[in-house]
Amino acid sequence: MRIRSAIFSLGIAAACTGLTATTAAAYNDSDLDWETWARWTSDCRNGEYNDPCAVRTPGELDGTFFKHDSGGKGIKLVMYKGSKTIAQVEFHPYDEVLHVYDGVNDGDTVYVRLRWNDDYSPGDDATYWAPGTSASVDHNSIQLDGDDDIDEGNTVQLRVYDDKALNDPITDWYYLKA
Repeated sequence: MRIRSAIFSLGIAAACTGLTATTAAAYNDSDLDWETWARWTSDCRNGEYNDPCAVRTPGELDGTFFKHDSGGKGIKLVMYKGSKTIAQVEFHPYDEVLHVYDGVNDGDTVYVRLRWNDDYSPGDDATYWAPGTSASVDHNSIQLDGDDDIDEGNTVQLRVYDDKALNDPITDWYYLKA
């Protein structure tokens, strides 16, 4: 009876440990490729023909048109695993909007950390991600100027992570302008 009890106790302990363990990151940096397009938005023509701020890419999850914003600098980052687009991140200086897309229903998403201030030192920051639903593409659009008080002309630092705890960075820091 003691052996059965001991085995039962070990089984419960193993099950509980499995429930409390953190999940491993879904993407290994060596598995991922990404392309980045940065645009100074002073030259944007708001979607007119041959607009230098229109960014169309193969495999993108959504077309991108940056709007004119004097002194602003936006970014579009598309991440691939093999030939599959897994995520897309965009920062639009006009109205300070961040878009986070998840293109794979794999139980994981990317996490985008933003820091904003005037002197490149750590200042205000927040983390955003796309919701995990059963949709083929999940999208989260965040209006930053009102919610997070990013003022016009501030430097915005953006980095993409594989985990919500921000321990597994996928990209280096990108420096943008609101």
